[in-house]
Amino acid sequence: MSKALKYLSFCVLTLIMGSAAGAICWGLLQIMNLGIGLIWDKLPTALGLEGSLLYSLAVCLAGGLVIGLMQKRHGVLPDNMEQVMGRLKKEGKYPYDRLHIIAIAFLLPLLFGGSVGPEAGLTGFIAGLCCLIADRLRYKAERLTALAETGFAASLSVIFGAPFFGLASNLEPDDRTETYKGKFLSKRKRIIMYCFGIAGGMLAFYVLGALTGLSAGLPRFPVQHEVTVKQWLWAFPIMGIGIALALYYGLFAKITGIIGKKLASYRIVSCLIAGAVLAICGEFFPLVMFSGEKQMHGIIELISTGPGAPGSDIMPGSSGELALVFIITVLIKLMLISLCIDLGWKGGNIFPLIFCGTLAAFTVSWFIGIDYSFAATVLVASMYGYLTRKPVTAIAILLLCFPVTYIVPLAASAFIASKVPNPFQRKQEAGQEN
Repeated sequence: MSKALKYLSFCVLTLIMGSAAGAICWGLLQIMNLGIGLIWDKLPTALGLEGSLLYSLAVCLAGGLVIGLMQKRHGVLPDNMEQVMGRLKKEGKYPYDRLHIIAIAFLLPLLFGGSVGPEAGLTGFIAGLCCLIADRLRYKAERLTALAETGFAASLSVIFGAPFFGLASNLEPDDRTETYKGKFLSKRKRIIMYCFGIAGGMLAFYVLGALTGLSAGLPRFPVQHEVTVKQWLWAFPIMGIGIALALYYGLFAKITGIIGKKLASYRIVSCLIAGAVLAICGEFFPLVMFSGEKQMHGIIELISTGPGAPGSDIMPGSSGELALVFIITVLIKLMLISLCIDLGWKGGNIFPLIFCGTLAAFTVSWFIGIDYSFAATVLVASMYGYLTRKPVTAIAILLLCFPVTYIVPLAASAFIASKVPNPFQRKQEAGQEN
């Protein structure tokens, strides 16, 4: 068989693997949504405990206990995205002997209301599954790693509904020391291979969503918007707010990281503490709980009806009241993200960070009187670009949320913010999930 034919057959395999990754991600996300609905909607309604602090404390403490016991037995799981990708790059494979444990570890923090995203556990599960299949097919070295990286790219793309995110995340160097030369396959071949895998993943994800009416992912901002001189005059101040929020998050990540290390030997205690803090904060500010993906749909719908409009189900009240609630919610949620992750409720930070940026932008636009979508574009892009130091990746994922006509402020904010020094930058991990 010629080299070209072998490569083509391998690309077809990546298409199949991408489809499998998309289907698995879809299935796990639906299990997550069903579980959240059962625990936080149906059960308290049946018990007559809607909005009860006692119920929230009981659920979050139960979640902390279960997570703590599981980590005490199986170790701290799941790995975050950077750890998964780091092992693929360094070792050329990812362990798959505990895939069922990884799946459970991924679901638990999300089911019990953790302020974390789903990407950490899903990417580890898919990477391990791809390595398992590659081993069974007796693929070695670069082929095994290529298949795992493709599954990683496909899973990122379907989780966020952003085809270019998985591609950019895999291709964009982590830092200045990483180059394409040291990769397992050439840049051109990897791009083609990833595209096959991502196409399969996106196709499976959307077909399943269309057949069942169940979908997941971040919402899109409305196309109606304006980009005027007034908007651009506010671009740099808004960018500064985004960077300030990122620094605030970094400060708490530093503090909770220290606390997490001190409590590392008391994993059950640390998980119970995280659960108690989460329940208490969530009682007064419900939007601080969960990843924020579903809440973002409600926030964007709120914009179209106007703050506090009749029929709004997100914090009814005047614009001023909403702004105050959103400011407090953002500050608390940024703290809870790192608290949950460092004290054992492992998960991703991408969904909740984008949600925090969206709430902050709502408040900023209300105070200064500019287009909300423009404010959100600049603030979220600068915040995310500053934390990840990967502007291309930031653009790839945020194009999911914002109209393509905002590509200029989106790209400018992400690139400029990524060049601003970050005092909390940690080697190889800065700005990523902890």
